[in-house]
Amino acid sequence: MQTKEHRPLAGRTAGVLVVLLVLGIAGLGAGAATRRVSNSPKPKLVLTASTEQVGTTAGVPGTSDGGGDKLTDRGGGGTVDFFGDSLGYQAEPYLDMFFAEVGHYTVSNNTYGGTATCDWLSRMAAAATERPQAAILVFSGNAFTPCMEGAALESPEYYDLYSSYTEQAIGIFSAVGTHVFLVGTPIDESSGARLDDLYQRLAQANPLAVTYVNAGAAVETPAGRFTFTLPCLSIEPSCGANGTNVVRSPDGIHFCPDGTPADQGVTGSCDVYSPGAFRFALSMVTAVTQHPSNASASLVGAVR
Repeated sequence: MQTKEHRPLAGRTAGVLVVLLVLGIAGLGAGAATRRVSNSPKPKLVLTASTEQVGTTAGVPGTSDGGGDKLTDRGGGGTVDFFGDSLGYQAEPYLDMFFAEVGHYTVSNNTYGGTATCDWLSRMAAAATERPQAAILVFSGNAFTPCMEGAALESPEYYDLYSSYTEQAIGIFSAVGTHVFLVGTPIDESSGARLDDLYQRLAQANPLAVTYVNAGAAVETPAGRFTFTLPCLSIEPSCGANGTNVVRSPDGIHFCPDGTPADQGVTGSCDVYSPGAFRFALSMVTAVTQHPSNASASLVGAVR
């Protein structure tokens, strides 16, 4: 796999600066260095907003277990290894942006649509030799690749394989003192297979090494149900005319508002601002920066 260096955040579009100002950012000098390892095209960060649109909506929905309206650099940081499938791929540019504001982070992005945890175990072992501070795993339950052994979705074999591979991933990172964040993904329109219960059990079994992050709740209704739209957050760079933003793709699975259906789990870059990816990424970054293992850096100001 080839590695490509991201451009520094300070050199990106004016749209990025708009949202950073809304978030109360003092400066960009302590931004994150990011690198990505993937055969997929680098995902795009799209933040298009006018001054009239920014911060015009006061109503803010619940984003349980994550969400913030201000990012504060307190001199913390470290290396964060980010592994995931297409949901991680679409959230990646926003995750990079938020970690950059927290400051002093190096983010290694390892995402590819359609992949499962087992596809990244070798890469995880290599990454662990650098003793990262945190590892974020975003795997929604794909079973396209050979390492899933043809297991049918929701079959006992399917869950056994995901449990075994996720435990292996935890073991790889915990052996070097890296805290693992298992990310729950949002319910999709068809209410298909999810791994959230499995991730919660694994986190409860080893709380010193693993944290479950309910990031999927950021794009669901307060009752935990599927929705295509949610009321705009006060920190978003743009808001629909009716006070809502589209948080899910037409396929009912992904985040990009005008995204086309995935091919074997693989999606292209999103060419428009993606409120769902924005919220999902914010929940993940909040969980990492508020964890006791990283007490020196935090996202403050819960969004409710």
